[in-house]
Amino acid sequence: MNIVFIIKSFAMKAGVERLMSDKMNYMAEQGHIITLVTYEQGSHPMPFPLHPSIRHIDLDTRFFTLKKYALPRRFVEILRLQQTFKKKLQKVIDDIQPDIIHTTTYSVTLISIILNLRGRAKKTIESQVSYNSILKENDFKGKGILQTVARYYDNYIFNKLKRFDAFFALTKGDAKQWERFYNHITIIPNPLTNYPEHVKEHQEAYHRIICAGRLNYQKGFDLLIEAFSLIADQCPDWHVDIFGSGDEEQALRQLLKQKGLEQRIYIHPASDHIFEEFQNSDFFVFSSRFEGWGLVLVEAMSCGIPTVSFKCDYGPEDIINDKTDGLLVSNGNISELADAMYWMIQHTTECLEMGKAARINAKRFRKEIIIQKWIDIFNDLLK
Repeated sequence: MNIVFIIKSFAMKAGVERLMSDKMNYMAEQGHIITLVTYEQGSHPMPFPLHPSIRHIDLDTRFFTLKKYALPRRFVEILRLQQTFKKKLQKVIDDIQPDIIHTTTYSVTLISIILNLRGRAKKTIESQVSYNSILKENDFKGKGILQTVARYYDNYIFNKLKRFDAFFALTKGDAKQWERFYNHITIIPNPLTNYPEHVKEHQEAYHRIICAGRLNYQKGFDLLIEAFSLIADQCPDWHVDIFGSGDEEQALRQLLKQKGLEQRIYIHPASDHIFEEFQNSDFFVFSSRFEGWGLVLVEAMSCGIPTVSFKCDYGPEDIINDKTDGLLVSNGNISELADAMYWMIQHTTECLEMGKAARINAKRFRKEIIIQKWIDIFNDLLK
């Protein structure tokens, strides 16, 4: 197959970029012709290595730069840049003649252009973030007429989804939301980049809780800190290690100072050896307010440790078997999160057994299983 992937940029060293690289690399290794088309890449280097056969083309249509213009001028510039995007992308498609053109809901405002591309290619789209996080309506909550206009805009854009040949969602919950605009959604979870062949045998507690992710509002590390503060005095020999970076780092450090937890909860840069860090921990805590999936949950589980997570929209309930390989608590409920963490701390034997079950559960997300599903569906579309 000849497949073109269209995404905004391939620059951040984050989960979505890693997953896209896994998908493209695996397909390239299977002999498929893969082209990555970005449109806001600029001079940013690739965050993850791509198979040498994968061709990368950047259209250099950086829509994010338009924020510097006042509204009347910005509207004109948007139209101009959209025309440039359309012209450049059509030329790429004419040159490559792909079988499949695949994009994500990150490019939802450019859906019309992608759908109207000339050529024989089947067009598919996937949701890598939750439905609610895409809605423009949510950007204008409580703003009367602006929220109403945004709602009509969302409906206008999303109704175009019906024209795609296939729509993919990561979870049952997200699929249910998108079904308002697209019937017969295919649910395929994200693949696990690396399933460790061997993991360290856990015999006793490390007295260490681990967390990982971007330090931003979505990931809810402030909620984690609040929860641990409720049990910190009851488990004085335990500590928390957070791995990640982001714009809320200083605010989180300030919160640690306020709670007197600077020597109990430590913030580290994102690690290239996070799988080793998982194996030197007792359990993982996932405190996100909302998610598209929750790959880091599967990564931790693959290393043989259980997880404690909010039932956020969406992902954890599709991944964790509650009370078997982890614990699920009400979304945003700090006291429940604290209780679940303390249960893990008190029940060392049960925690170890849940870790073993978690590793077995994570096997179903291995790369060769998940990405092969994509290939099979693409092949079916072409038939």
